[in-house]
Amino acid sequence: MSLEHSFLAVYGVELPGADWVHVYDRLEELRRAQSPAGDAEDVQLFTVSGDRGPSRVVIGAAVVGFEPGSCKSVRDFTLSPERDEVVRRAAVSVGHAEPVEPGWLFMYDLS
Repeated sequence: MSLEHSFLAVYGVELPGADWVHVYDRLEELRRAQSPAGDAEDVQLFTVSGDRGPSRVVIGAAVVGFEPGSCKSVRDFTLSPERDEVVRRAAVSVGHAEPVEPGWLFMYDLS
């Protein structure tokens, strides 16, 4: 079995203690409830795995992938009040009770 490494920047929030299956199901319900025109911004589920412990659950409204050997400036990752609201609404929709403060999360995944 081989391991895959990925490094992502996700505009969203981590949902500590969340069950990824529950979050996935709620996000799918949210997608089905959106208008057919698809004018709402899509929120995606990410699970981040390491070599120990359970996966971490993250939801995000934007993602940037990094290729091996690539380099990007932090200044390229600007905050977005519009995406903040999209992520906050999604967090409430999946049942997350704590207030969330969205931003860019830099995630290294080993799976």
